Amino acid sequence: MPTGAFLIARIDSKRLPGKNMLEILGKPMIALLAERVSYSSLVDKVVIATSTAKSDDPLEELAARLGLDCFRGSLENVMERVACAARHFKCNTVIEILGDNPLVHSDLIDDVLNLYRQRKFDYAATVTKEYPVSPLQFKLFSVGIRVQVYSLRAAERWREYPDYLNVPAKSTSAYIFEHTQEFKAGYLEAKGRWAFMHKPDFNLAVNYAKNFELVRRVFEKNYIQDKNFSLQKVYAQLNDEPHLLSLMGN
Repeated sequence: MPTGAFLIARIDSKRLPGKNMLEILGKPMIALLAERVSYSSLVDKVVIATSTAKSDDPLEELAARLGLDCFRGSLENVMERVACAARHFKCNTVIEILGDNPLVHSDLIDDVLNLYRQRKFDYAATVTKEYPVSPLQFKLFSVGIRVQVYSLRAAERWREYPDYLNVPAKSTSAYIFEHTQEFKAGYLEAKGRWAFMHKPDFNLAVNYAKNFELVRRVFEKNYIQDKNFSLQKVYAQLNDEPHLLSLMGN
């Protein structure tokens, strides 16, 4: 069965409406993310996973123009949407990537997926302060470049954890990594070749207009020379242009 990368996206974001369709260098942000994901040597299928809401029609239309698959499911229950999408495309391994994390890199995807496969985990991810872990125990990645890999079997068990539905403080997959007695979970740490990303207070997610401005500047500096520019180049730019740090986070 194929391995699918599912880009979670919607238009009606409360903090920055339409952020996935905002253009950088003439391309919607989510199109640039899909392109970066497609460079993974281990991903068989890239799917835009959006909702059935009328407002999300532009995402389905964009997927058609890009030649990508699209799945439309529940607006509120994101894990139900992901599980149904994976079942629809016959993917037994799910790579969940948030549409507002456009700097995710194919090498990072491959490393998390290899960890998941080699250790036979139910769930593996880049570890950040978003998880219930000790920073003394783990070398944490920055927020906003998260890669999560989990089995279709784990995804389809969302019904067993109704207390996790529609809880803003909980991520889609929290019922998995918070129940280690039920699921075998593990993390990729920001060490070794990823040590340069051990900056847990950095946040590269696009939630507000200023965050989009940061990502726009990163793509404008790097994309033309290298469409699959590395995260090393991103962090080098942040080091060289420290004023960009003010565009992170809230």
